[in-house]
Amino acid sequence: MDLPIRPPGRSPEVVDETLLRWGMGEEPDLPAMAASLTRLLDSEAPSPVGMGTLIRHIHERYHRVLAGVMEDALTLASVCEAAHGASDVWPHGLSDLVAEILDELEQHQQREYAVVFPMLLGGSAGTPGVAGIMTDEHARLRCRLDALTAMTRQFTAPPGACVKWRVLYVLCCKIDLDLREQMRMEENELFSPFLRHPTEDAVCSDTTSGAR
Repeated sequence: MDLPIRPPGRSPEVVDETLLRWGMGEEPDLPAMAASLTRLLDSEAPSPVGMGTLIRHIHERYHRVLAGVMEDALTLASVCEAAHGASDVWPHGLSDLVAEILDELEQHQQREYAVVFPMLLGGSAGTPGVAGIMTDEHARLRCRLDALTAMTRQFTAPPGACVKWRVLYVLCCKIDLDLREQMRMEENELFSPFLRHPTEDAVCSDTTSGAR
């Protein structure tokens, strides 16, 4: 049975544009699919040095790229769910999970641009507290990614899955890899100078107690 082209929840224009971009319109377009897959490949490059340069790198390499990938994944998840929702092998709830990750990530990034990045660049005294909140949000996003990995069986489509389903899992894998790397970079290279490790607090507390 052919996949329905326009599933509920996504506009016809968005669905058509996404499928055409991935070479999965009414007529298969292998060069378009190959070009879209190639765009997912990462260029090996060291992280830039300097707070401002690093923030710009995170914006260009991760925030902007992930936004497009997640929108495409959400569209394909809706398309596939409309076609395969009655199947036992379809990961029920996948489109909802992708939508939740996208929503949480957008809210997280809005706070970064509005509050966190300006504080980092300005060296604000309140930066440690805000950085701690961001790492807590990262932990929740990692739980979402763990659920995505489990739901897709480590991004492995079942035998006989259609090409849309397989491309969807490629996008889900890209989301997982990029978002985890983005969060690692933010924590280790942006936030780490402002965060105290729990063991440091314990040592400071013990030292203070002993000095009294």
